[in-house]
Amino acid sequence: MSVKNTSQTWGWPARVLHWVMALMILMSLLGGFYMINVETDLVARFQAIQTHKSFGFVIFTLAVLRLVWRFVQPTSPSLPSDMPRWQRQASHASHIALYGLMLWMPLSGWLMSSASPLNNEGAYPVQVKNMVFGLFEMPDPFPNGSDALMQPFLIAHNVGAFALAALLLIHLAAALKHHFVDKDTILRRMVRG
Repeated sequence: MSVKNTSQTWGWPARVLHWVMALMILMSLLGGFYMINVETDLVARFQAIQTHKSFGFVIFTLAVLRLVWRFVQPTSPSLPSDMPRWQRQASHASHIALYGLMLWMPLSGWLMSSASPLNNEGAYPVQVKNMVFGLFEMPDPFPNGSDALMQPFLIAHNVGAFALAALLLIHLAAALKHHFVDKDTILRRMVRG
């Protein structure tokens, strides 16, 4: 099992980061939808939001680690030689967009939460903080939040969630097409190396 990426396959660190992040992002998207649209109990919603914030922090940290790994291991498996140019360009663009959203979603969520007036001292019976699994508090760039300050970040976070969900579906569909229709190694090398 190789650590390094090659022109034929991904090393195990890249594969582990890919699948762990895929699972965490899927859980965060589904959890975000659930806590906003389904959960009606305020205490349970508060707890779900705190967990969501914590996973956002972990996702951001792993995305940065993934980018560092890509920098340290710039070699990546070659795309099939018979792949049309437009598919190569679409693959490249979608990966850039995925990396951007993996960073933007946690950042916009943190800024939205920090800008919320619920974070203001004494605004809520329980002080709402940006805690990571109850272990430590993230910085608060907006000690005096407001709805007007929070709204642009809320919109950006919601739009980002839909864009990320759409990109993930396209990414999954493309991987399955390569595996079942094109019968190439694109999916296999991310699963087995």
